[in-house]
Amino acid sequence: MLPLQSRTNRKGKRNVWRIISTVLLLLVLVLSATSGFAFLKIQETTSTLLKPMSGEKKQPLRAMRPFHILLIGVDERENDKGRADALLLLSFNPKTEKAKSLSIPRDLHVELESGEKTKINHTYAYGGVDETVSAVERLLEIDIPYYAKINMEGLIDLVDAVGGITVDNPSAFSWNDRRLQKDYPKGNIELNGLEASGYARMRKDDPLGDTGRQIRQRQVLQAVVKKLKRTDTLFRYDKLAKVMEKNIQTNVTFEEATQLAEENRKGFDQLRPLTLEGEGYIAKDGVWYFFADESSLSSVKQKLDRLIEER
Repeated sequence: MLPLQSRTNRKGKRNVWRIISTVLLLLVLVLSATSGFAFLKIQETTSTLLKPMSGEKKQPLRAMRPFHILLIGVDERENDKGRADALLLLSFNPKTEKAKSLSIPRDLHVELESGEKTKINHTYAYGGVDETVSAVERLLEIDIPYYAKINMEGLIDLVDAVGGITVDNPSAFSWNDRRLQKDYPKGNIELNGLEASGYARMRKDDPLGDTGRQIRQRQVLQAVVKKLKRTDTLFRYDKLAKVMEKNIQTNVTFEEATQLAEENRKGFDQLRPLTLEGEGYIAKDGVWYFFADESSLSSVKQKLDRLIEER
């Protein structure tokens, strides 16, 4: 297990790559198999998304290197720093062709490096991506060399850019907000961007709570991947490029992302989810938090360690 150190004081600090939401990684998984105009268009687009983290120093990318990548979905609005409302850790070992995912509850109780206690989704408001990545590193006692960030509003544009998606809804529910009032029946349903956003966000009426929402988020993700792999989607890459420019921020180059995607294609196709168990309640400060079960947290740490260290 890697020793915990201050991110800013870490010697020989590895690359920290930004990707917000799986969008960039997913596009690269598909684009690495394309050629011609579509390939060149996305290659050109990714260069406009680069924004290094504070103090970042680029180092050569080694081949077949196990790694973690944190995908961060942020709810950002005008005059509001925003919150990290969707956190998904993906862990890959290209040598064993294995991969795992961990959806981190947005209300998880964590302690900042300063000692202050808060919800993990508030870390983004405190210090942006740097603070959020550091919080997850301390929680799981791992080093996260890559990350990706996407504005959650970008999900609407993304789904529309691929021509909509189809998901298998496990239980019927209704969604109501200022932009959308919709009933989601059980079974296979077709969704446009706004409908997919409501489907992925609902949690209060789900019998599984936040776990159910995480399942639906993965469904949306998988449905987008399926559409990206279709030949007719190639003709939509101009729209996809515009979605990326508007909603994604990263410091991973196209060449680096292409190598990672190619090495971990099989792992991504066989992604195995991990679950962080716990319970939610109002703490002494009067705020509702999700508190991770210590035994469950320990189990998740061990499984991540085994994945990364396995040869």
